[in-house]
Amino acid sequence: PLTFLYSSAGVITAQGFYNFPLVMSVVSASWEQLPTDERDAARLLGAGEGRIFFTVTLHQLSPAIAAACIPVFLYCFFSFMIVLLFGNIGGTTLEVEIYQAARTTLDFKTASALALIETACAMAAVFSYSKIKPAYAADSSAADYGYDRTKIGRALYESRVMKIVEYGSCILLGTVILVFFLCPLFSIFAGGVTGKDGAYVFVKIINSGGFRNALLGTLETAPFSALLCVVTAFVYAWTLRTRDPLGQNTLLQTLPMLPMAVSSVVMGYGMTLLVDRGTVPALIAAQAALAWPLAFRQIYASLCAVPQDTLDAAALLSDTPLDTVFRVALPSCRYSVASAFCFCFAVSMGDTTLPLVLSVPRFDTLALYTYRLASSYRFAASCACGTLLCILCVLIFALGKKHE
Repeated sequence: PLTFLYSSAGVITAQGFYNFPLVMSVVSASWEQLPTDERDAARLLGAGEGRIFFTVTLHQLSPAIAAACIPVFLYCFFSFMIVLLFGNIGGTTLEVEIYQAARTTLDFKTASALALIETACAMAAVFSYSKIKPAYAADSSAADYGYDRTKIGRALYESRVMKIVEYGSCILLGTVILVFFLCPLFSIFAGGVTGKDGAYVFVKIINSGGFRNALLGTLETAPFSALLCVVTAFVYAWTLRTRDPLGQNTLLQTLPMLPMAVSSVVMGYGMTLLVDRGTVPALIAAQAALAWPLAFRQIYASLCAVPQDTLDAAALLSDTPLDTVFRVALPSCRYSVASAFCFCFAVSMGDTTLPLVLSVPRFDTLALYTYRLASSYRFAASCACGTLLCILCVLIFALGKKHE
């Protein structure tokens, strides 16, 4: 068995597995849009490919790398379930300590102090992100010519040796992704079917009352949380698009980033101070408060793609402002709205922390039910339930991608 998992190394490995697709997505999207003129000039001056990468390409990618690393830092900084599942005995983080103080020892003074410290540190990271993101966006938008989308091994000026190195590096990277990303996903399914019940464990889980209640609880929260996220995101995106078309209002532009500085545990703890006990509406509101910026980014990008002349003409020809919204704004971003809804639906479906912190009486979700099975050492049943949850999330993500 891999005993290193239940240690700090296990936590770091799990967090890397969980977050590397974010960095890869942001950096690769920026890399595709890098102009080739500076690299071509360096080649003409006699620079080798290695020197070009470290002195030109890496410098061009630095805003994208920084823009990707800060959200990853926040996700790791707010890590809660991974620490509970893979952390060593006695190991803790601010998130775990806030939860323990608020839910176990009922030391609300300590929980509040730790929550303020954690949020202050996260706010510093968000402030840094707000300063870096405009540079990354400017670099991406400035690269409107000379896109570098050459296929592997087909680039000009490459020697045969460099092509072999490129193919070898691609195979090595694919192997790493296979081992550290796809294999853990497959191991969840394998963990379910290798138990004493074999594949029948899936039938037992689906027919169990706990799974059905958890599925109903998920369907009770995820659609409404996603709907609230999309409505909030669209209203704010449309307001920002019409009130600040040039994007010069720093306060309005920064506001959607503020939820990034609040963790799920802190949000759940704050909700428990506002309500006597956890309720389903409180859970939906808390999930929407944290997830609506994810929908905002997609919807706002679509609205920014609408020409200003079109919006001005619509405002002149429309009887009311709502007429412009329903005839121009919504049709222009309908695919982004559908994609954002599916994404927020999947995020709510996979959320374990808020349902655990709020502790809604006689209420379960699929993610929380999977955690409870794992914490009670029913690993085969937990893997089976986790597999079903992964399948549902993949289907929702695929549906959202279809509408992009």
